[in-house]
Amino acid sequence: MDAIAGLAFGIVVISVIRQMGVREDSTIAKEVLHSGMLAGLLMAFIYLLTILIGVQSLGQFELSENGGIALSQIADYYLGRMGTWILAIAITFACLKTSIGLVTSCAETFVKLFPHALSYRAWAVVFTLFSLIVSNIGLSAIITYSVPVLMLIYPPAITLILLALLGNAFQHNKKVYVCVTICSWAASIFDFLAALPDEMQSALHLEPVIAFARHTLPLFDLNLGWILPSLVGLCIGLLWRQKEKSADHSHLPVFPIS
Repeated sequence: MDAIAGLAFGIVVISVIRQMGVREDSTIAKEVLHSGMLAGLLMAFIYLLTILIGVQSLGQFELSENGGIALSQIADYYLGRMGTWILAIAITFACLKTSIGLVTSCAETFVKLFPHALSYRAWAVVFTLFSLIVSNIGLSAIITYSVPVLMLIYPPAITLILLALLGNAFQHNKKVYVCVTICSWAASIFDFLAALPDEMQSALHLEPVIAFARHTLPLFDLNLGWILPSLVGLCIGLLWRQKEKSADHSHLPVFPIS
């Protein structure tokens, strides 16, 4: 989810940097890299502390339905009533930061995609109201219905980020991006089907399809079945690029040397 949100937040960060007067792409890339490294280090520190607290709390509570309940129990266990208030305030600001970033980035994106539909402010209101409605169906329900979608989206998002970081090795050739994205997305469809609720899998008779993917794709049970297809797509893209490059060279005029 952080990788997917990072792609959306990147639009906001780059827009803010451009508004500050920075115009060169290389300078913008450096500023984004610095801010990303700082945010990554802080998030890693927070996650490590969360893992440590969770491990130390093993055996104190029964397995909770979702992480929100677990955090509330842990906060109350260590800090009492004050811990619940501290957790509530921390979660409020953390979610507020994320929601503002997502609403603004989505509104900016949809204004560019549909310039003659709604204004930026109207899109922001639409996404805010939609998020308000969805947020009240409960965390467990949100997780149940969002996990399949995340399984469909996150493999192409990760491969896109890696290709952008390593793109200088193949001059950011469009064919490489297309091949890797298609292959990773095709493989992530099986992860999407496997993450659907059991009742839906049974109704759609998806068991043979999921069994095929589990037998065919390495690391499928770890939700990493997209790695090998992505590598295959990378090889296809690089070969396609090399073939096109060789074809261009073969059409160059040859002048005799006198």
